[in-house]
Amino acid sequence: MHLEHGTEPIVGWRVWNVSDGAEGPTLWPATKDTDPWPRRRPFEARCAASRLLARRHEAPDADCVCGVYAGSTLRFVTRSRPAWPPAPVIGRASLWGRTIAHEQGWRARYAYPDRLRLVCVVCAWIAPGPGEPVVVHGFRRRLYPLCAEHAGGLELPDGRRTRRVDTGPQELLHGLLDAYAVEVLPAEPIAELIGRPAAADVPPYIPSIRLIPR
Repeated sequence: MHLEHGTEPIVGWRVWNVSDGAEGPTLWPATKDTDPWPRRRPFEARCAASRLLARRHEAPDADCVCGVYAGSTLRFVTRSRPAWPPAPVIGRASLWGRTIAHEQGWRARYAYPDRLRLVCVVCAWIAPGPGEPVVVHGFRRRLYPLCAEHAGGLELPDGRRTRRVDTGPQELLHGLLDAYAVEVLPAEPIAELIGRPAAADVPPYIPSIRLIPR
């Protein structure tokens, strides 16, 4: 791990959740963080833990885990699968400002999306498939693109289901690209991700949901 203060942005890989509303699509971290990524201005990392500690600091800090993360390759995505809800947006982000380099990527103070693409959440995180979304489902204000093979949706043990929404995947993607003024990520870089077989080490959210047959 080492600290960098370069003037040129570093471009790394990230995944996001997405919602849609009156102001258009919005990116959200695929973690427990609650701050959305603002449109057309940088996302600035802040350390929530520092407010509870005597030693306050700016993010990122070498002795903390704060900062905006991005991976050097998509391998970090395949090894670090998100818990429910599964992230439907894969892309790259530009990082700059105070930056700390790690073995698998970086964390920085400032970030902004560079390229974005919607993927079927089942193909990306649960089971292989074509990956190209044909419908969009919603659950708790989040949106989940699904391919033709998995268009039936997802169901939780308590009976709650994702429901199809009126917005189509192309409309959602174009709205997302326009909102953040970025270009689409080509399909080739994520082909390995969506085509891999279901993992033997089942991600933690698998026992909590099941696919709904079409």
